[in-house]
Amino acid sequence: MILEWIKSQLNPTGQPERRGHTTPGRRNERIDAEVMMIAGRFSRPPYQGVYYDEENRDWLVIPGYPLPARFRERRCDLLIVFPETYPETPPIGFYLNRRFRLRNGQYDPHATGRAYHDAPDLTDQGWHWYCVQMDMRTHGAWRPQADHRQPDNLWTFLNMVREALTDDF
Repeated sequence: MILEWIKSQLNPTGQPERRGHTTPGRRNERIDAEVMMIAGRFSRPPYQGVYYDEENRDWLVIPGYPLPARFRERRCDLLIVFPETYPETPPIGFYLNRRFRLRNGQYDPHATGRAYHDAPDLTDQGWHWYCVQMDMRTHGAWRPQADHRQPDNLWTFLNMVREALTDDF
């Protein structure tokens, strides 16, 4: 199963290396809370629920995620990989289960396929990386609060995903 493969690639030793200020327990609690926060929305039709790495909290998949009108197809599978330092550090880009053509027949240039900026490269497994990154040095950049319900959180990131997929930049 592809989800098992993702799990093995993102955590080959079973114990991910932790860097920065986030402790594994705090990170896990935060990701659990944020996944539960969004699960209600993505568990109602037309959505198909959410799947995430309940052991190490390294990834989240939203199958049947809606693509904006500028794409020929209207649904994809969306993969978000949580960095080891989440929530202090946001995910680096996101992944779609394949390259999707725009209505004009071209591909979005931000859907690079291969990952950059130290994001895991999952192209051999059919996941295509979408290049978006938050500039942590700017005003209004990613600033998570102690309360997971307050920005910045998984909703903030999903809003950025929607904006990136919708806009031509």
